[in-house]
Formats: sequence, structure tokens, C-alpha cells
Amino acid sequence: MPRTYQHLSAEERGVIMAEQQRGTSNAGIARMLGRSPRY
Repeated sequence: MPRTYQHLSAEERGVIMAEQQRGTSNAGIARMLGRSPRY
């Protein structure tokens, strides 16, 4: 089954930046966004 990819929206990028500053783990951020933490 081929993988499908989707670009991050500007809003998602903002969430990532804010959560990184708060010290949230990458896995935690991925869960918030409903994304895979692998990539």
C-alpha cells in the first residue's frame, strides 16, 4: 500500500513552534496534530 503525504499547514507549523518552546516532545506534538511522529 503506497504511503500518502500531506504538507503541514501554516497553523500546524505555528502549533509545532509554540509547543517546542514549551518543551513538548515531538511525539506529543504529533499526537496533538493527529500525525505520525516518525517523520
